[in-house]
Amino acid sequence: MTASVTALLVSHDGAQWLPTVLDALSAQTRRVDRSVAVDTGSKDASGDLLRQRLGEHAVHYAPGHVSYGKAVGTALAALPPLAEPGSGVEEWVWLLHDDSAPAPDALEQLLAVAAENPTADILGPKLREWPSLRRLLEVGVTISGTGRRETGLERGEYDQGQHDRIHDVLAVNTAGMLVRREVLATLGFDERLPVFGNDLDFGWRAARAGHRAMVAPDAVVFHVEAATRGIRTTPVTTFAPRRAQRRAALYTLLVNCRGRALPFQLVRLFFGSLVRALGFLLVRAPGESMDELAALTSVYLHLGRILAGRRARRRSATVPPSDVRHLLSPPWVPYRHGLDFVGDIVTAVALQAGDMNAARRSRVEAAETGPVPEEAQELPEDFGLVARLVRSPVAGLFALLVVLSLVAARDVLGGGLLSGGALLPAPGSAGYWWHSYLERWHAIGIGSGAPAAPYLLPLALLGTLFAGKAWLVVGLLFVLAVPLAGWGAFRFLRRVTGSRPMAMWGAVAYGLLPVLSGAVQEGRLGTVAAAVVLPWLATSATWLAPSCTDDRRWRAAWRTTLWLAVLVAFVPTAWLLALLVTLAVLVNGFVTDRPTWSRRAVWSAVLTPLGASLVLLLPWTVLVWMHQGPSAWLFEAGLPAPELTRPLGRLGALLDRPGPYGAPGWLSWGVPLAAVAALLRPDTRRQVLRAWVVLAAALVLAAALAPLSVSLPSAPDARQPVWLGFPLLVAAAAAITAAALAGTGIRRRFTTTAFGWRQPVGVVVVAVALLSSVGGLVWWAVNGIGHGPLDGRPASDVPVYMTDEAALNPMRGVLVVHGSQRTGFDYQVLRTPGFRLGDDSLVASADEQRPLTVLVQRLASGPQASDLAALRSYGVGFIYLGQPADGQMAANLDSAAGVSTGSAGHPGARAWQLQGASSGSSLPEPADGLHPWLLLLQAIAIITAAVFAAPTRKVER
Repeated sequence: MTASVTALLVSHDGAQWLPTVLDALSAQTRRVDRSVAVDTGSKDASGDLLRQRLGEHAVHYAPGHVSYGKAVGTALAALPPLAEPGSGVEEWVWLLHDDSAPAPDALEQLLAVAAENPTADILGPKLREWPSLRRLLEVGVTISGTGRRETGLERGEYDQGQHDRIHDVLAVNTAGMLVRREVLATLGFDERLPVFGNDLDFGWRAARAGHRAMVAPDAVVFHVEAATRGIRTTPVTTFAPRRAQRRAALYTLLVNCRGRALPFQLVRLFFGSLVRALGFLLVRAPGESMDELAALTSVYLHLGRILAGRRARRRSATVPPSDVRHLLSPPWVPYRHGLDFVGDIVTAVALQAGDMNAARRSRVEAAETGPVPEEAQELPEDFGLVARLVRSPVAGLFALLVVLSLVAARDVLGGGLLSGGALLPAPGSAGYWWHSYLERWHAIGIGSGAPAAPYLLPLALLGTLFAGKAWLVVGLLFVLAVPLAGWGAFRFLRRVTGSRPMAMWGAVAYGLLPVLSGAVQEGRLGTVAAAVVLPWLATSATWLAPSCTDDRRWRAAWRTTLWLAVLVAFVPTAWLLALLVTLAVLVNGFVTDRPTWSRRAVWSAVLTPLGASLVLLLPWTVLVWMHQGPSAWLFEAGLPAPELTRPLGRLGALLDRPGPYGAPGWLSWGVPLAAVAALLRPDTRRQVLRAWVVLAAALVLAAALAPLSVSLPSAPDARQPVWLGFPLLVAAAAAITAAALAGTGIRRRFTTTAFGWRQPVGVVVVAVALLSSVGGLVWWAVNGIGHGPLDGRPASDVPVYMTDEAALNPMRGVLVVHGSQRTGFDYQVLRTPGFRLGDDSLVASADEQRPLTVLVQRLASGPQASDLAALRSYGVGFIYLGQPADGQMAANLDSAAGVSTGSAGHPGARAWQLQGASSGSSLPEPADGLHPWLLLLQAIAIITAAVFAAPTRKVER
């Protein structure tokens, strides 16, 4: 028999490799009988090279979007008819890529194996990497049960002849495949596979059709794998080659597996892909995770293509699937890969730990001036505790702050749940917060469909980390507010100033703000939490600068989004301030450097946190408009506490004293004085002015909110001033930043410039700033945080037997009434031991409670039997008048039929029990709504933001 070989080459933008490939084709020791090429819409010189070397008649053209199988079919259609049977001619087609160069004897070796094995219909060479020429790529290929391409080679394995054995395989690569022309024309390539996976699918179908595939390892082809490695993109490979490869793998497995295994494979691949996507996230490869999910979605949304492909394969199959099973990957191989993947995760974690240790070492060697890179932020050396405190002044400073925190909290520790002022007591466990946040209907009072306050989610997450101890989260936040806020400020100032002394001073000055302003003493949860979160948000925002790379800037944008969402969850007005600052930054950028800021990658990264943070705060950002209205955006986490909110004067705004329990104003004069003096230093003035922009924006917001008097839907008649603790906190933080920027290197500047008025002024400013911080520490330690309304107290004064019964049977709730005929009455219905942190946002509106309000008013004026029956229909089983009980209401209830006197447990309080069963028939019914869908959208948004915020893993190509 005589062999006739046609070389068939498909090319697309391969001009950089084609000369070498065509030279290798011409240098074959066994020359091909005919050459034909197809160029698929190349935009480089590929077409010209092919015409020059092969001739005009041998080159055919196809659009760039055609599949590999279609391009091969175009070339086959241009060939002369097949030789007649019995003519003594065996026709072969040798498939080559424009980036695959065969060794000089490659074709000769392939034909030699074909002659020794006349039943072989498909032969493949050994593939080596080009340009290294020694690393093995493939010696035949198969597929695993999870769709993974299996070569049987170790990653980066070099060719030392260890795989030089002629053997049967499921498939061989189309880069060098020698196939009988009749087999290729009959089976063809599946055009649903644009480029990847053609070899595996063709080999599997050929095996089912009774054809034999073998590998000839003495034949060598060098392959660049330009499409697989992403070196070259085409309309069919797109810019996500891994996504296209995974899509092809899923399709190939589903169309070729046994019919009875199809349902199992559909379920296995679906959940397996989800696990793979999660695994990629764990090793910080968000791009690969998205590719995995996109490929899964693409295949499963077009199951009709799977069924059509299976019907086509049944028509060509002549042997049962069991005859092909030995060519597939063993069933245990995916599990081995799973163990390897777990090992990769462990390795990634170990490497990240190593990076942290390297950062610690590099920080010791870093200069004391200049911006500090993100990867070189200070981390304590791995010394013992005593040695660390001695050797590191930073560690010593924060150890001192922790000790002073415990001293200052002496009056509130050990006395019960921390509460008072604007702070409600924490619930018994973090599960209460989870339940409140996730449920769409809350059994509080008469029931409510209001969305839970967004700050419950971060509190619930922290509570879960602390073994469910919600009280511990709140206690640590208030007791350790100074060191927690100070640590974030230290890291921020260390980055922007590069000076450890200035960062240490700024950490103390900023950390003291929650106690000097009175926020801690008044139980202002929102302001205290904001003080802890704000420096981390500011640190992330510094990486949005145009000087950063696009990848780093976008990661910073999503990191900033997460921090901004946490901040807005506690203080909604923070979003308004972020809007003002963002607009100021963009205007300044377009005015001073329009070409840079006109780049979409720059301005869109700056704007992203504003919009994306609102999505992260779902369902609250949507549902709050329907239940609480716009006024909810003006109140931060916790109770409004109008009795603690006083009108803000100019001095209070300047010194950050929004409440009555702050420190004396003279203790804070050093910060604004230093911020003003910072403008006098010319070499740092540009940076200082940026801090002043934030300061001005915060004061503008405070001035806009100061005259407002608003009410909540649950109490529309009670107009309340807005607490201004947060904008004043930001203003003070900006002033501290300005002072720290100007103070960087001030000693060197004083000693290297001629003596003048700036030296004595600078000395005075520095001395006042230092003394202010020292004085603040002393005042904090001496006065503590227990001289305000915040203290440790019982969660409720309602008798325990009432609240316990209400907890067991919510239809036996406790109507708690406070007030008098003269001052008016306030009431609430308890179905738990008392109101807990977060419950204040779930109370029904006054309109929804109006019928119950009328009943309470009748109790004061003279209740009838029908009124008490109506109370039972609201699920009320007890009535409790808090001390001092109103005499008229108490007398009315004593004389009313249907109630019996109970034990109040406190002098001056009164209690009654309603006789008869409580039905709860008047309670409103929960309505279906958007809440579950918005929660799902929020979960997806949080995961997405976290993925995009994670460091990008460099993928080896």
